[in-house]
Amino acid sequence: RNMTAETLNFGPEWLRALSSGGSVTSPPPSPAMPKYKLAEYRYGREEMLALYVKDNKVPEDMQDKEFAAILQEEPMQPLALVPLTEEEQRWSRGR
Repeated sequence: RNMTAETLNFGPEWLRALSSGGSVTSPPPSPAMPKYKLAEYRYGREEMLALYVKDNKVPEDMQDKEFAAILQEEPMQPLALVPLTEEEQRWSRGR
């Protein structure tokens, strides 16, 4: 029996074309997956970090008793800007 002929029949057509030497830029959209409308306003990591201003203070109209339970004096900076500790660096390198 010819094993290569059998293995080429496995998987979607675009994958078989790729494995037999053809070139495919990307798989065609699956008919089973519904088309979702992407959010109109989407922001990536860089855009969100660009919005952060270190010297921004809590707005005055939020500095009353109503918000006291959830406010802190110094806002935290985004975790993406906090350098890793030595332990965190060792852990991320060891993976």
